[in-house]
Parts: sequence; structure tokens; C-alpha cells
Amino acid sequence: MNEKRRINITLSLNSKYMRYAYVMLTSLFENQPDSLDIHVYLLHSDLTEEDRSHLGNLVKSYGGKVYWCPVDVEVFSADLPVSSNWSLETYFRLLLVDILPEDVERIIYLDVDIIINHSLEDLFFTDLDEKLLGACEDINKPPFGDNRDAIFSEQLQNGFTYFCAGVMLLNIKELRGKYCFRDYMALAEKMDFKMVALDQDLLNYMHWKEVKLLDGTKYSMFARSVYYFDNIHYDDAKKLGSIVHFIGRKPWEGQYIHYDIEQLWWDYAKLTPFYYELMEEYIYNAVHDPVLLEEERRIHEELDNMRALCRRILAVAEK
Repeated sequence: MNEKRRINITLSLNSKYMRYAYVMLTSLFENQPDSLDIHVYLLHSDLTEEDRSHLGNLVKSYGGKVYWCPVDVEVFSADLPVSSNWSLETYFRLLLVDILPEDVERIIYLDVDIIINHSLEDLFFTDLDEKLLGACEDINKPPFGDNRDAIFSEQLQNGFTYFCAGVMLLNIKELRGKYCFRDYMALAEKMDFKMVALDQDLLNYMHWKEVKLLDGTKYSMFARSVYYFDNIHYDDAKKLGSIVHFIGRKPWEGQYIHYDIEQLWWDYAKLTPFYYELMEEYIYNAVHDPVLLEEERRIHEELDNMRALCRRILAVAEK
């Protein structure tokens, strides 16, 4: 009998995002072969016993192993910026080298707003060519038009590629002894805590020479972007993207105009015990949100303005 190949997965979350993490982990396990031994490390500070029970039972139901990595939020400076889009949990991944057990030598970090379509075996065993991490180019490319142009001024003169920290393959064995949490905090202080994309800026500044760029279409398909700019739809995304990333607006949020790739997220949500409550919340927010009506009004106003302009042009042409 062949021994299973171990792969390590980690994510950081809070209680508010537990259900979305459950959907992501469901998609992960649904698409991994039986030949893999999956170890999941969950970084958290406020998960309830019920949250832990839900996630732990999910991982165990697929034959995986779960490890709880509690984080003391007091280690984070009060000056670190957070927002409605980025909570303090985004910084938890900066602790990975410090808190992971010694037997973890490499690990895949995944954001919660992700769907896994295919096996991650190839990603996990990617040859990093002596680099410390693997990641995909970010959707935001320089020049940024914000403070990052100043932060990365030196890097931008030397072939810098800004990577997305939402999916990373980390060579923990090599990172140990070279970097630790204190190094990232010292860098944040050096930047006067004026990061734009928070810890993603810190990771890019610290490791820009130490990252191997991976196939973005395969390992970090930015769903909204490929839908609008590359004409990629549900079936294409399901086939091409091992990892589909819903950055920005989320499939479970009702307050904006949606697109068909989001059906991938709902496919896996339907497999969870939270499907109906997630759907009820989504429908409530969608029907109470004025965005479509406002967009219709805006289009009508533009059409009225264009008609008026056309009438003026015709009037001039007829003279």
C-alpha cells in the first residue's frame, strides 16, 4: 500500500468568516485525491467552541487533520491599519514561521474568499528554484497611483513584480532563521504604518527578490477581472482555475451586480449546513439594495444626455 503524500494548508479567520472558511475548505477537500494526507492549520483568535466544532468535524469527515493555532492579538501594534475590507486577521499569516510546528517545512496559505477547483498537489510540490515562496502576480500592477509608488520606488527601478499574498506556497524550512514576526513589525514601523494593502505590502517589500512567480490563471484566477476583461465564464473558470479568488466584492454579498463565475462558490456552499442561511442573507441584501435601480437611473440619464447631444448635432448639421 502506497503511503499518502502529506500537504499542509493554512488560513487565518475570525468567527464572522467561519462559514465562508467552511465553504472554502469544502471545495478544497472535494477536489483532492485520496492519495493526499491533508493537514490544515487554522490561525484564529476569537473562534467559539461551536465554530471549532464545525470546522474540525468538516476536516475530519474528509479524513484530514486539523490543528488550531491560537493567536494573541496583543502582539500586534495598535498602529497597524485595519479596515472594513481588511481585519486584523490578515496579519496573522506573518506569524506562520513563529508558530508552526517544526515538522511543517512547507505550506500553502489560502485566503478564505477562494474556491478550489482541482487538486493542489502540483502546487504544493512545485520546485521553488531556491526561492522562499511562490505566489502569483497581483491584479494591481505598478504604477499604483497611491502610496505604494513611494514605498516600492527602489524596487520599481529593478524589475519588481507585485504579488498577491492571498495564495502563497511558503518554504517554511528556509524562512525559519531568516525571518520572523518581529521583522515584519519592524518594517511596518519603518513605513510609518502607511501600507496600502497592509501585510501584502510588507510581504512584497520583504520578499520581492525571494519569490517565484506562479501561473496566475491556474493558481489565483481573479474571478471578477477575468469575467469582465477576458470573457471567462463559469465553465471556463471551473476548467482553467485550480484556485479561483473572489477578491473585492464577495459572492455571498447581495449589494452589487453579480456575474456567473460566482456560481462556483454557491456550488460548494450548497454542500454545507449553512447553505440556506447564507442564501437567505444574500437574497435579503439583494432585494433591499438599490444598486440596480441606481444603475438603471444612471444609464437612463446617460441616454437622455446622448439623445440631447445628438439632437443638437443634427440641428447644427441641418443649418
